[in-house]
Amino acid sequence: MHPAIPGPRGWAAVSTILRLRRDPLATLIDLTHRYGDVVAYRYGPLSRVMVNHPEGVVRILQDNHLNYNKNSPFYHMLKWFLGEGLITSDGELWRQQRRLIQPAFQRRKIEAMAPMMVASTEALIEGWRGRERVDVVEEMVHLTLRIIGMAIFSQDLSHKSHAVGQVMEQLQRQMQRRFQSFFPLPPVFPTARDRHFRAIKVNVRLLIDHLVGERRRQSNPPEDLLQALLEARDPDTAQPMSDLQLCDELVTLLMAGHETVANTLVWSLFLLSRHPDVRRRLEAEEEGIADRVVLEALRLYPPVGVYGRRSLGPDVLCGYPIGAGQIVSIAPYVLHRHPEFWPNPEGFDPDRFLQERPRGSFAPFAAGPRQCIGNHMAILEARLVLTALARQVRLNLVPGAHVVPDPQITLRPRGAVWMDLEFF
Repeated sequence: MHPAIPGPRGWAAVSTILRLRRDPLATLIDLTHRYGDVVAYRYGPLSRVMVNHPEGVVRILQDNHLNYNKNSPFYHMLKWFLGEGLITSDGELWRQQRRLIQPAFQRRKIEAMAPMMVASTEALIEGWRGRERVDVVEEMVHLTLRIIGMAIFSQDLSHKSHAVGQVMEQLQRQMQRRFQSFFPLPPVFPTARDRHFRAIKVNVRLLIDHLVGERRRQSNPPEDLLQALLEARDPDTAQPMSDLQLCDELVTLLMAGHETVANTLVWSLFLLSRHPDVRRRLEAEEEGIADRVVLEALRLYPPVGVYGRRSLGPDVLCGYPIGAGQIVSIAPYVLHRHPEFWPNPEGFDPDRFLQERPRGSFAPFAAGPRQCIGNHMAILEARLVLTALARQVRLNLVPGAHVVPDPQITLRPRGAVWMDLEFF
């Protein structure tokens, strides 16, 4: 007989719902402190179980992953914009698409992009000369959009960074408001908000269609991610992706590929500014320090603070029973602060990654078969950008700045993050 899952009851359950709307990350951390590594709670009409132990994370994402799919409200909302791309699709469609796309993300192909990533960073630095202060949120979005544009389309899309940034901002805000409503409805109604959402989606897909159309008219196309997707053929049917599926995958790659890396870079620069001893080691090009800085930034501020799965059948997680159809939440922001596996969890200590970590204790890109296909590219890009910046310029957080996470679809800072430039 398994014990019942602990969690808030009665007025405490109602209070938890209200606190989750105001400050979800702090509330989830508090729930684990009060009730342990497996907690049952409600968010509106939905029952959730948060699992905050590596054993349970491995069970959900790896060892018994076939029992857990993405049929959850979070991914339903993402589908309204991203369609059936790799992040949101499930079952046979996901397996087929992963098989088609995986060759484009082979390590050697990603590492061949390194010179482009460095050159893009150096161009950004040159554009800073003569300036004293920058908003690193805006600047890193500009940079990562240039890099992902070159990687996918062999085109610099940074001149569209304001427009694409607005798209991501609107998408995140709309998703957050809809999710907080408890009953998220599809954006199909004739309201101003829904019309605006649909217009955003149309404009992004028109951009993608234009870029794909240009490519198909080229007689000597470049070897980039777009070309790899156009040439990909299903090994069983020899069929290419449909135009709709290609568009879904490209929208997913474009949006996720620049937003998550931009956030990681902003958090890395913020942490380095707060810890000049580590920054000096980065500037001295100490072996491996850049990688560890990126990993520590991903630990403290993972790309997605919370994500969910739904169980297809009953299971047991960390000794507790899970029923069929149960939404289970994994919160990397909370998991990465578990004091049993991360001593001094709120501290910034890149050297903690010199030691091996327990399986399942670090999951910024999920894990198992559904691990983010672009994780290697994201870490490589962040490392190269930080290294290139450290060779020429020091970014210092302006005095009195208050930088806090803003948990939306991704874990971005709230508002601008202004930093002073100090060239060497």
